Amino acid sequence: MKNKKSQIKMFETIAVLLIFFVLIGFGLIFYGRIQAGSFQEKQEENFELKAIQTAQLVSFLPELQCSSNNIIVDDCFDILKVEALSEFIEQNPNIRNEYYYDLFGFSSISIEQVYPSVVSWSIYERTTERTKAKSSIMIPVSLYNASSRAYNFGILTVAVYRK
Repeated sequence: MKNKKSQIKMFETIAVLLIFFVLIGFGLIFYGRIQAGSFQEKQEENFELKAIQTAQLVSFLPELQCSSNNIIVDDCFDILKVEALSEFIEQNPNIRNEYYYDLFGFSSISIEQVYPSVVSWSIYERTTERTKAKSSIMIPVSLYNASSRAYNFGILTVAVYRK
C-alpha cells in the first residue's frame, strides 16, 4: 500500500514538473517572437538613420558646397563643382569603388536642377542586385551658377539600399 502511494506522489510530481516546463516553453516562444519584432523595428530604424546620415554627409561635402569669400553657404551647391565631381567619379571608377564607397556604401546620389531649366547630374551610384530595402530622401537645395552669378533651384536625391 505504501508503495502505491509513493508511486502516485511521484507521478503527481512528474506531472506538475511537465506542466511547469511546458508553460516555461510557451513563455520563451512568446518572448522570442516579441523580441524578433522589436529587433526588426530597430533594424528598420537604424536603416532610416543611415539614410539620413548619408544625406547629411552629401550636403556637407566640400567637393560640392558653394562658398563666397571662403565662407560656406548652407544648402548650396556650386554647379561647376557638381559637374566636375560627376565627371571625375564617372571617369575614375577606382575612386568611386574605394574612397566614396567608404562614405556612401550602396547608395545613389543625384542632383536635379528644376528651375529655370531641368538638368540632372548623377554624383554617385552603386547598387546591389540583392536589394531588400530602399530609403530615398529628397532635399531642396540652391544651385549656384558661377558663370552667370545666379542661384537656381534644385533637388538633392539620396537613395540608400540595404542588402
